[in-house]
Amino acid sequence: MGSCLCIQNDHKTTKDRDRDTFPEARIKESPGEYQRPKAASGELEERPATTLESGVIYTGQWKGEKRWGYGVQTWPDGAKYEGQWENGLANGEGKFTHADGDVYSGQWVDDKATGHGTYLHADGSRYTGQWCDDQKHGKCEEVWADGSHFEGSYHMGKKHGEGSFRWPEGSWFTGQFQDNEIHGHGTYTWADGRTYTGQWQANRMHGNGVFKWRDGRMYTGGYVSDKKEGHGVFSWPDGRCYDGGWKDGRQDGEGVFRTAKGEYRRGFWRDGKQVAWRSDAWKDGQTPPDNYPEKPTA
Repeated sequence: MGSCLCIQNDHKTTKDRDRDTFPEARIKESPGEYQRPKAASGELEERPATTLESGVIYTGQWKGEKRWGYGVQTWPDGAKYEGQWENGLANGEGKFTHADGDVYSGQWVDDKATGHGTYLHADGSRYTGQWCDDQKHGKCEEVWADGSHFEGSYHMGKKHGEGSFRWPEGSWFTGQFQDNEIHGHGTYTWADGRTYTGQWQANRMHGNGVFKWRDGRMYTGGYVSDKKEGHGVFSWPDGRCYDGGWKDGRQDGEGVFRTAKGEYRRGFWRDGKQVAWRSDAWKDGQTPPDNYPEKPTA
């Protein structure tokens, strides 16, 4: 039955939380009991408890020498499957209870969770959504015991595509995921009100984006691995503005600075500090002067 929800050989599901690599949901409950199909004459046969290999006990319906219809199978360690069978494998609706208390309720195809189902962990964490070959796959809603919440899509066990993740301290992300990481375009909002909207790569701000602070400050420009890089514009709420080069998160290279009074001046910055001016000041509507064309040498 695959490596995760295997009924016959390995009934333990991998319980990766998949939330640390990145933000109240009503979860649809799966039924606790499954309807026993009516046995047609000569087809399904009710038999008493039968002990199979490795101490597994099956009670339910058979078709010839194969489990078929409704049945309950238990393992020596206390694990149990109850639900529908076909051709000797779990097929249709069924519930699998692990020895540690975790429960999967939903659809099965050939001993693998496939279709729609809910996986409830013993600690209260819950995944409800689509499955394929024992892997989370498709649209889903997921909540953890600490309050973390994800709504979006998985692709073969990993968050992939559009989604929204909320962390328990109040921050959240809405946008694109790839291989279980924030990757593509999206908006991250911190609990203190800061926001970044733009491009991401491997859980980091990477590419062009807009970062805003609650006090009115704003940066629009390039990022590399969470640091301002390349060309960018940083503005303050009092009217000041820097438009120019950035390196490793600091002003670096040539740029134009606007004062709170609306005066502009071109200059050079290095490692976040202004080191030389290239022009006298000018205002809107005036031609920018170029009095000091040489770049600083030190």
